Amino acid sequence: MKIFPSFIVLVVLMYFTLMCSKWPGDEHDHEEHAHPSSVAQEHEHSGESGTQDQQQSHDYGLDETQTHEDHEHAEDKAHAHGALESTDVQDHEHDHTAEGFITVEGDWEKLVGLETTVARIDGIERLVSVPGQIVPDQNAVAIVSPFIEGSVNCAFVNLGDRVNIGDELVCLTSPQIGILRAEYDKAKAELEISRQNFERRQKLFKENIISERAFQEIELSKNIAEVNYNYAMKKLLAIGITEDEIDNPPTGHSNAIGSTIHIHAPISGIITSRNASVGQKVDPSTRLYEIINLETVWCEADIFEKDLTRVKIDQKVRINVSAHPDQYFMGKIFYVASTLNPDTKTIKIFIEIDNRSKKLKPGMFADTHLIVGQKQDALVIPRDAVLEDEQLHVVFVKEPGGYHRHVVQTGIVSDPFIEILEGLAPGDIVVTKGNYQLRSKQRMGGVDPHAGHVH
Repeated sequence: MKIFPSFIVLVVLMYFTLMCSKWPGDEHDHEEHAHPSSVAQEHEHSGESGTQDQQQSHDYGLDETQTHEDHEHAEDKAHAHGALESTDVQDHEHDHTAEGFITVEGDWEKLVGLETTVARIDGIERLVSVPGQIVPDQNAVAIVSPFIEGSVNCAFVNLGDRVNIGDELVCLTSPQIGILRAEYDKAKAELEISRQNFERRQKLFKENIISERAFQEIELSKNIAEVNYNYAMKKLLAIGITEDEIDNPPTGHSNAIGSTIHIHAPISGIITSRNASVGQKVDPSTRLYEIINLETVWCEADIFEKDLTRVKIDQKVRINVSAHPDQYFMGKIFYVASTLNPDTKTIKIFIEIDNRSKKLKPGMFADTHLIVGQKQDALVIPRDAVLEDEQLHVVFVKEPGGYHRHVVQTGIVSDPFIEILEGLAPGDIVVTKGNYQLRSKQRMGGVDPHAGHVH
């Protein structure tokens, strides 16, 4: 019980102690709010100013520190950004090289004969291309053979000679010719006698010296003589002797007068085959000469069944041969076969080509391009500008400072042009000659062959 009052006294003392420590602040706050005096105001103002100046000084110091730190951070950032830009430039330059940019120096372009052209918008023909072969025009081929047995007495032309129709090719000697000439001479003499008798008897008949029956008999004899003469002459003509040579056989190169025959060129053309030697025995099966007129030739080609509906008579065709890669020959279809080859499922066509230039030779292989339509407003370049590079189509484009390798996507192929679907733009300057050297230069420079610039 004595402890309890002491505990109460201790609690009361602690309470008053706490209240006394709080009062000065409360009084100051009370005076500041309710009844401020001028001195208190000045003291408060002075205290607040000092506190604000200190706060401003502290803030200014922080600002300077922050500004200095921001400045250093900005410089670090700028330095880092510059480093990144430098890296980007280096990467860009590396990419520029990786995309196939090639620089050339000095007279390198002249040394390789580099040529260029401009990619342009133009029409391009749609083609069906098949392999073909140049063959002679069968209407302009002549096989020269004798019509009788004999031996070669003289040969006048050689392989490669050009002959005109009617030119002498070879002289043959044959006993059969002598027999035929003897028959002709006999018929000719009998005809002459019959005509003379007819004229004399006709005069006598008009003077009533002879009867009509006697005149008819002599007229019949004359007619029979004419028939025999014409028959003998036609047998000579049938073996190849001309009318001029029947009565005037040439004697300048043979002693066998009357037993010789000259064989003449049936067409104009080139001697492409000779089988005639002096003393050679010949007969109607012997091919003495072959003559071909090459002013027109044919191209024989095989069309696949799927393209048959796109082929018709008089259709235009463009021909190209490896002997003249930069030249194209025009022709037209004049024959389409009626049946397909059962093994290849192709149908044969023949194309007639004007060959007065004599550049096309029988036996040449030909690229045959049938023109089946045309596409307008296509981006086209020469086919020579496009190279095959590891299953890619590439073109080298001239740009400031060098040449750029472009990977392109091609479309219609139409000699001598090709359509470009992607990878070029109109006006691009593309290399048509010297691009193989550029590709070699690119590979020697270590440029990625799969890289390329695409528009």
